[in-house]
Amino acid sequence: MGLTRRDLLAGTAGAALATTVTPAAAQRRGGELVFGQEASVPTLDMHFSTSVATRNTAMNLFEMLVTRDERNAPVADLAETWEVSSDGLTYTFPLRRGIKFHNGKDMSSADVLASWQRYQRIGIQRRILAAVDTLAAPDAHTFVVKLKERQPTFLDNISAFTTPITIHPAEEKDKEGGRIEPIGTGPYQLAEFVADSHVLIRRYDGYAANTNHQGTDGFAGRKQALLDSVRLRLVREPGARVAGLETGELHIVEDVPTQAAQRLRNNRDIQLLPLRHWWLHAAWVNHSLPPTDNLLVRRAIQTALDMEAIMEIATDGSYDLQPGLQYPGNPYYTDAGKQYYNVHDPDRAKALLREAGYRDQELVIITNSSYNSMYSAAVVATEQLRAIGLKVRMDVFDWATAIARRRDRTTWNLWFTGQGTGPSVGPFTALIDVVSPQLNQFVPDPTLDAIYADLVSDPDEAARKRHFARFQERVYEQVHFLKFGDLTKIQAARSSVQGFKPYRIPRFWNVSLGA
Repeated sequence: MGLTRRDLLAGTAGAALATTVTPAAAQRRGGELVFGQEASVPTLDMHFSTSVATRNTAMNLFEMLVTRDERNAPVADLAETWEVSSDGLTYTFPLRRGIKFHNGKDMSSADVLASWQRYQRIGIQRRILAAVDTLAAPDAHTFVVKLKERQPTFLDNISAFTTPITIHPAEEKDKEGGRIEPIGTGPYQLAEFVADSHVLIRRYDGYAANTNHQGTDGFAGRKQALLDSVRLRLVREPGARVAGLETGELHIVEDVPTQAAQRLRNNRDIQLLPLRHWWLHAAWVNHSLPPTDNLLVRRAIQTALDMEAIMEIATDGSYDLQPGLQYPGNPYYTDAGKQYYNVHDPDRAKALLREAGYRDQELVIITNSSYNSMYSAAVVATEQLRAIGLKVRMDVFDWATAIARRRDRTTWNLWFTGQGTGPSVGPFTALIDVVSPQLNQFVPDPTLDAIYADLVSDPDEAARKRHFARFQERVYEQVHFLKFGDLTKIQAARSSVQGFKPYRIPRFWNVSLGA
């Protein structure tokens, strides 16, 4: 009998906990840690990428004015604190002193101002700053944001790290997306970036740790780069990642297949680190290109799919099925729209295609070879959709190319992905890409935009939860997004790795290599 999700979670809880308890004072300094990564890094410009592969590296290089702590609450990072005016319109951020960029330049409010202005111009999720009226740097150590109207979720929005408002030298302000020099203020600095091979980051000896904290706390905390360097190696093949972990060639790896985890569970040299509800395993739906410009065709696709079969094959049984865009136990969890989820009625789907007047138009699926679970999900979905009479073509690219193709509305109908949400991202940025300006389905939905405006502006928390339920229902009703299920990500580390705390993105500060 194979390893079940419950077996895995129960059998590795102690091992995962063991990685969090080594005090920094007792850890060894030096050495190079090698991280086995699933996908290539398309860019290190965090204003311009939603890629997990980008964040794996870049969150160790760059920092934000406000970020999230371990409990997912906004917390000051490059800001010392913040003050909010009595009318809720003005946010004043005194900056921490003594912060230096990797090029040796002192960070000032001018750099913060320029970074925010660049994000307003080219940031993929620049809609989070739509309520901003003015930005100002009244002196070298103060940054001020004035809003057009009160927005109770403002700090939640600017602290999200899907595409974070990272701070760069002011000289980078006018550069287009993907064109910046990767110069940040984080504990590591870029040493080498070889596309489709590796990224090497080294300890930044000029880093000023935040003394307001004692240790690792989300993406804030007191960050100490104990390692000399971290090499993030592209290892696409899951078997090669597992083999590298067993031999010690790799110290930490992403995405251990469930069957391999069963074998590794009794290996004393390896710790399994399962992270439940890692992402929504899903596909975006392009509303601008036939045949998915037709709601009835989109509904037929939604109605046909057997989500359990897709998730079973895609994840080797390491998943949960539930309709929420947040997870059970999260304050904003709702099952609104559940009548559209996992219907699995091929006959009804065929009837919807007939009603839509579908005439053998090609449906193009884009998936990638970098994330095996996404590729496998696309293979299963392709067969299910062909079975109801759709003419389906599946295009497979590496991750960086797939992301580039996603931006071209003329090349695809369904784009397979893993969408981070839940406690690590939160309701205000969950599926924000369906809100104008459109990133994925390309056709604005004024009703959804209005619901989102209510969600982020209503001062009453209970009302915001109702707005989120309306938001989720609309996403299902219009088939903006096809959720398959919730993937459990199984990471793993050598037992020699000390201080590593599994999280949404690997944090290499306060981490060391034992003897």
